[in-house]
Amino acid sequence: MSVQSGDVVAVWRDSALSALRPDELLLVSDFDGTLAEIVPEPTQATALPDSLRALRRLAPELNKVVILSSRTPAELIEHLEVPGALLVGDSGLPPPTPAELQALTTFNAEAAKLLGTTPGAWIEIKPASSAVHFRNAPISGQKVLDLLRPLLHQTGLYGGLGRKVIEVHAPQAGKGTALEGLLKRLTPGGLVVMGDDENDRSMFRVASKAPIPHLCVGVGSAEVPADLFDHCDLILDGPREASAFLRSLSEWAEAESKTRL
Repeated sequence: MSVQSGDVVAVWRDSALSALRPDELLLVSDFDGTLAEIVPEPTQATALPDSLRALRRLAPELNKVVILSSRTPAELIEHLEVPGALLVGDSGLPPPTPAELQALTTFNAEAAKLLGTTPGAWIEIKPASSAVHFRNAPISGQKVLDLLRPLLHQTGLYGGLGRKVIEVHAPQAGKGTALEGLLKRLTPGGLVVMGDDENDRSMFRVASKAPIPHLCVGVGSAEVPADLFDHCDLILDGPREASAFLRSLSEWAEAESKTRL
């Protein structure tokens, strides 16, 4: 369902999670498109001030606040100063094996040749993945994916078409796998996940099957297919509504913690 900002409080109050202690709750959120607006130049993206303030209030109250993003770890440290939060970059991908690293190296070199005549398209090289950006290019995502598909097949890599970007990494990996590891490591009593793009799909799927109370929060836009949020319990209209949700969550957590003293 889609809600207006004023209804977020009621949605949280009616969820099974609201009966938990704040220190039982794990919050996992994406960055771009969820905490920050999507901008033409990724280096200029910043978390909305209200979201940043809410995360800083939540970090000392919850089991853990985790930012799980396709950004590099260094970029997350630069963009998010939230003491106590766990910043997980590169979608939580493990270090690539020698074969995977060779496949990525080959992909990067050959993809650069294929995209060389497409102005505005560029390849971002990360520790365990690559991202083909085309937000400022005069070409559709499907055309870029079709262009790269033979190379993806040749290298055995996965290419996920997201919001003006194609995330490339080893198959059978991504945010869903990272979330499974976080759940085993942190053993929370409840879970909230937030995301907005194709690489959050596996995270939503894992969260929806978690054997603990959970809430999957999609942050909608016109750039993603509706079925991205099939596993979501709540769909918000962009990062500003996500800020309102986080603010309500922080107010709940602080009030509950005081009550339980």
